[in-house]
Parts: sequence; C-alpha cells; structure tokens
Amino acid sequence: MLKLFRANYPLALALFSGILLSLSWPARGVPLLIFVALVPLLLAEDHIFRNREKYNRYSVLLFSWLAFAVFNGLTTWWIVFASVPGVLMAVFLNSFFMSIPFALMHAARRVLPGKQGALSVLIFWLSFEFLHLDWDLSWSWLNLGNAFATLPMWVQWYEYTGTLGGTAWIIILNLCFFSLYKAWSTPLQKITVQRSLDTTEDTEKQRHEIYLKNFEQYQLVKKRAIMGLLTFFFLITPTAISLVIWNRYEMPDDPVEVVVVQPGRDPYLRPSSEAEARKWVDEIIALADSEITSQTRFVVLPEAALPVNLWLHNKHAHYGYTTLKSHAMAHDSLTWVAGAMMYRLYEPGDELSKTARKFGNDEDRYFDAYNAALMIDSDENSDNYFKSKLVPGIERMPFARYLGLIGKAVEYFGGTAGSMGVQDYRGVFTGIDGTKVAPVICYESIYGEYLNDYIKSGAELIFVITNDGWWRDTPGYKQHNQYARLRAIETRRSIARAAKTGISGFVDPKGEFYEQTPWWEPAVVKHEIHKNTEMTFYVKNGDYLGRLAIFLMILLVLYMISQRIIRRKTGAGKL
Repeated sequence: MLKLFRANYPLALALFSGILLSLSWPARGVPLLIFVALVPLLLAEDHIFRNREKYNRYSVLLFSWLAFAVFNGLTTWWIVFASVPGVLMAVFLNSFFMSIPFALMHAARRVLPGKQGALSVLIFWLSFEFLHLDWDLSWSWLNLGNAFATLPMWVQWYEYTGTLGGTAWIIILNLCFFSLYKAWSTPLQKITVQRSLDTTEDTEKQRHEIYLKNFEQYQLVKKRAIMGLLTFFFLITPTAISLVIWNRYEMPDDPVEVVVVQPGRDPYLRPSSEAEARKWVDEIIALADSEITSQTRFVVLPEAALPVNLWLHNKHAHYGYTTLKSHAMAHDSLTWVAGAMMYRLYEPGDELSKTARKFGNDEDRYFDAYNAALMIDSDENSDNYFKSKLVPGIERMPFARYLGLIGKAVEYFGGTAGSMGVQDYRGVFTGIDGTKVAPVICYESIYGEYLNDYIKSGAELIFVITNDGWWRDTPGYKQHNQYARLRAIETRRSIARAAKTGISGFVDPKGEFYEQTPWWEPAVVKHEIHKNTEMTFYVKNGDYLGRLAIFLMILLVLYMISQRIIRRKTGAGKL
C-alpha cells in the first residue's frame, strides 16, 4: 500500500484533500478539518514543482480538478434529485473553476523569484470566489467561508468581512500548516552542509562544517518556532475576537410576533383538480390559525406555497390570493407573505423583457414566468417580489443566447431551456404595522452581498421562503438551513425561515436557531423576533475583500507576465 501511495503521490494527496474538504462541510462535518483540508493539495503542488521535469505545466490543474471534483461530488451529489444538468455543472464545471486558483499559484511559483509564489493562492482564491458570485454559472454553495455555518460563535466577525473573511482565514491557516509540516518534515540530524573552507587543514574544515550545520539547524528551529507562533496566532485570534463580540453583542429590543407555516407537502406533486388545490390552501390557513394571536403581525409561507399558477393580470380570480386576502382582512393588523409561481401576459405591442417566452403557437403573445413572493395585508395592500438570483441550469439557462441549441436537451433532463423572469432591484415588503422585510427566495439566501441590498433598502427583518424538498432527505436542505445563520450574522437581522417540507424556524442576529421544525411534516411555529435598523460594516461595504483581491491579482498577473518576458530575454531557461 505504501509503495502504491508513493507511486501515485500527487493523485493520493489530491483525493485526500477532496475527502477532507467534504468531511469538514455542514451539516454533518467537522469544521476544524477545513484548516488542514488543502494541505495535501499544497503538498501535491509542491511535489510537482520540485519535480517539474517529470510533470507538465498542466498537472497541478488536473490534480486540483480531481480534488475539487471529489469535494463537489461528495458534498452536493443531492442536486441530482432536482436536475441532472445541475449536478453535472456543480461537480465538473464548478470543480474546474475551483482548480484555477491552484493552477495560477503554480504558474506564479514557476515564474516569480524567491519563495512568495505559494502565498499567491490566497489572492487567486479570493478573486475566484468574488468573481464566482455574479455570472451565469455562479454556484457559491461551496465557498469556503460557508464551512463555519454550524459554528456561529466562531465567526461573529462576519459582520465586518462576510464569508470572504472566513475564506481568507481558511487559506491562511492551510498555508501555515503546510509550512509547519514542511519545517518539521526535515529532521535536524539529517541536515547536511554543502559548503566548506578552501583549506587543506582538516581540523579547520571540520570546525567550519560543524558551525555551518549548527547554523542551518538553528535556522530550521527558528523557522519552526515562527511558523508555530504564526499558526497559533491565526488560529486563536479570530476565534477570540468572535467570542468577545458574541458576549458583548446586545440584541435589539423591538419584537415582532411571526408565524411560520410548513405545509410538509411533496414539491413534485401537483393538485389533480381545482377542488384539491383549494383544499391545500385551506389546510395552510388552518395550520396558521392554530398559532395566530392578536399579537401576530406576519404569517410566512414557503416558496411556491400557493398551488396553481397566479396570472398577474387576473390575480383576483386566484383562489389562494383571494383566500389570503380575506383572511388578512378578518384581522386587525396581519400581513401574509407567501411564495407563488406568477406569470405576466404581454399584450400585443407591449415592450418585452429579455426572458419573455412565446405563448403556445401564438406568434404575437408572450409571457414571463416568475418564482415570486406575494404580500397581502389587512388593509388590502399587496406587493410582489420576483426572484432574481436564479439557479443555473434549473431556473436559468446559462448563456442562453449562445447555448440555445443545447436548451432542449437540458430541459429534457430537468433543467430549463430559457430563463425565468427577474427584477433588477431588491424589493422590500412593508407590513401593515410598518415593519420592512426582505423577501428572500431560496437560492438567493446563499449570497451575502446580494442580501445587503435589501438591508440598504430598509429591511428590518429577513424572511427566507424556500422549497428544499426537491433534494429529498439529503444533506442539501440541512446545508441550506445552516447558511441562514451566516446571513443573520452578516446583517445582524433576525430571520424567519419557511420551508415547504423542512427545516423551518427562526434565527436570531447572532446566528442561533429557534423553533426548528422536523423534516417532511406539516408544522407551524411562532416566535417573537426583533427588528433592527442598524447597518453592519459588511452591509455598508459588501465584499471589499474580493475587490481588493481582484486589484492585487491584476498587479500580480502583470508582474508574472513581466518576469516571464525578462526570463525569455535573458535566456533563463524553461519556467
């Protein structure tokens, strides 16, 4: 076995990194493993760098791709229940994107003078995560900073840095442990000296060699001590700061009673008749009524809670809409927030959106489909919000303009050939009591800076409405539930989370759970959550660490290019 390992050293290390990354992930993993999970991959890269005559320049890219494919596969395999194209994108494409920072780091080590090359992975990785947040193939589920979702007490400083701060912490500590391992892997007694005095006196030569050997041993011991102290510093300091914030944080004192309804219904089922659709709505009302009091200000329903599509031009004919409206009007001060599939019909001559689709075979009629949130209150006020951060391959065809020919195949395997409609701003609902809430729909809740726009628009609470049943009873819905804790810390907003099949409940501004519901059971929970109007440093400044990393990456790449040109001109040899 040892012989086999040595014969496939980079391969074994890459596989080991992928497994460690997966074992560190919420909700079943051990987060501490994330601090060493990249060390095997760093060792593989270092082995390839020191033996680059045996490997080509793409070896690091390929081994890194393998490591992150294992990570993506073991951690997000459950996407297959929702979409085959989705899981292929997540496992193969996303792992390829994650391997690029390591490939660039290896290129930097080949080009740059000195030993600063390995540190460049920090800049490249932060740049990758930042750029990966906002494009057609965005899939930030596995951004490294998400690993601490189960340990909110450790990362209270996310209110200043967001999850990119956690990513930087992880990369820095992996580099520290990698350097520490390298320093301790060379025994002191095996240090040899290559230099000697130009003298024929054996005694003098021996004395000089002993001096040089002792000096090299001293340098190694010094390096071990420095790396040990640095590792301890970076491990303890952020945790200590977080604990101080945790203990000193004062909860806002402006309570709002909120009821969350979990229908516990299979998302793959559709009502077989209009009567059954009405029955489903009535069951939701009955669940809510079991907890509503005179102090209740909001009732929150999950994503697509209202069965049957709601056409915006004819919403008063929709049973779910009219029933919620009538129920709200029967109370003094109540606001419903519910998920629904909404459709807009364009009349001939109307300006069409980029996502408009043809209505059947009618060449002149178009419509838009929206994954939406609906608000209705006791004064008959209503508002809509359309989900804008769409899931690639499931709700949106990436690069639809260029991949139109592939669309039908993607649609056949559970994806979408087009795109659902979106809105270009973060809409905020205002309840009848004046409370402003952020209606965050499912996938949108994994994007920190994206949610900041709701807070800047005045949101005092966050309502996450989701439908996690697509993934069945897998780690997927548990991971998604944990990520809400990070959004609470970043924004210092209380969160009410309504899931169609579980997990529903509440999160306070410190990231602690309350009233968590069981999986796949009809349930209703009630809790007083506290409004907050203050904006955190992260809300005000967003992912500034990512922007700084992009700036440094541009400088670093330009420096690499200049060094390569200089080497070619001076004939420095193969890089």
